[in-house]
Amino acid sequence: HPRELGDGMTTTLVTATDQAESALLNLHKKFMSENSPPDALVPLNEAAIQRFELLKFPHRKHEMYTFANTKDLVATPFALAAESQVSKDFIKSHVFPECESSCLVMVDGVLRDDLSDYSAIKSAVNIVPLEEAVAEAEIKEHLVDTIDKENDVFASINSAFLSQGTFIDIPAKKQVESPLQILHVSTGAAHGNVASHPRILLRLGAMAEFKMIVKYVGVQGNYLVNSVMDILVGEQAGITYAQVQEDATDAWHCSKTRIFEERNSRVVATNAFFGNKLTRHHFEAHLKDVGADLTLNSVSVLKDQEQVHHFVRIHHESPHTTSAQNFKNVVNDHSRSSVDGTVIVNQGAQQTFSDQLINNLMLSDNAHADNKPNLMIFADDVKCTHGATVGQLDADQLFYLKTRGLSGKVAKELLTKSFAESIVQTIDFPGVVKYLENTLLKKLEA
Repeated sequence: HPRELGDGMTTTLVTATDQAESALLNLHKKFMSENSPPDALVPLNEAAIQRFELLKFPHRKHEMYTFANTKDLVATPFALAAESQVSKDFIKSHVFPECESSCLVMVDGVLRDDLSDYSAIKSAVNIVPLEEAVAEAEIKEHLVDTIDKENDVFASINSAFLSQGTFIDIPAKKQVESPLQILHVSTGAAHGNVASHPRILLRLGAMAEFKMIVKYVGVQGNYLVNSVMDILVGEQAGITYAQVQEDATDAWHCSKTRIFEERNSRVVATNAFFGNKLTRHHFEAHLKDVGADLTLNSVSVLKDQEQVHHFVRIHHESPHTTSAQNFKNVVNDHSRSSVDGTVIVNQGAQQTFSDQLINNLMLSDNAHADNKPNLMIFADDVKCTHGATVGQLDADQLFYLKTRGLSGKVAKELLTKSFAESIVQTIDFPGVVKYLENTLLKKLEA
């Protein structure tokens, strides 16, 4: 047991964190020697582990983890997930109807051609291993730059253990009709805990159009999925995507989505979270040129002791850029949600428009919903708004529904479902909407 000096808790926590960092460094040495990552990725692995040593695991008052307590996660020893078998029936049950012939299956971070079928888009999209893609100067420069500037320790860990990344390239002017599903499957462990580090780099050429669905699921628990996805959106290109987090309840989920938008590009993103031991999603967007437009919608439905934490940073880096965010969280029992969201308007980014709204519905006195909306504005001709609400079901609405003949139970379900469904209905994929209505929203039934 670590010896306590002075403020015992602080000393103990620091000691435990140091031990966890040493354990991860030892695991990385083992990974480099035994897993033999591709030669093209080794410099990235080495740069990322150095970045990890600089960033370190977060302490209790770390500004990026104000509401997400990662103490238990950091203290848990993880082995690297080994290649495991997954039944085709399991895969089939998680492929959306729109994507039966356009689905990439990643098992513990490894693209599995034997389980994937992307015949519907094969002629329109280039899909290659990241180790081959780094031969292109633009891709290598992007990876090196993001690793050197990484501010999230878990994203640094992802790069440190990078060996099986996938590059998805949509050529200029290509209009891809079928949506692509990326299905992340974590096989978990019967004993102990395992970790995987999926990596996706997606690039849209100028004037390209693309649709995508990302889904995270687990065969069994006892795992950490620690994912990073970069999306590079070219001039006048557009992408619409939905992300569904439905990991095992006995698991951890860390993911980072990084978006870079060029002139007159468009991104519409909708995220749906089921929660688990700890889910943390870091969303970072850079609106780099005039006319870049971003829409981010998100819904979480949590019960028991499930957690979902959002860390969002939107950078308006050029004039005439637009962003809109809408978060809705339903928290019940002892569950916890948080949204730490900041919009940064750079100096000179005039005529920026930004709107952020966070709504939380509390179904239990023991649940927690934390909000930290923030604006950092360094230009004087902008229109930026933000707001957050935390509340319970409206007593007048409940009373009205009861007077129309509905029982208290049915009235409560109707109001809670309509609150969350307003986000679900913004999703552009009917199969995903139907699925979430039958799963995520079912969590609201007593």
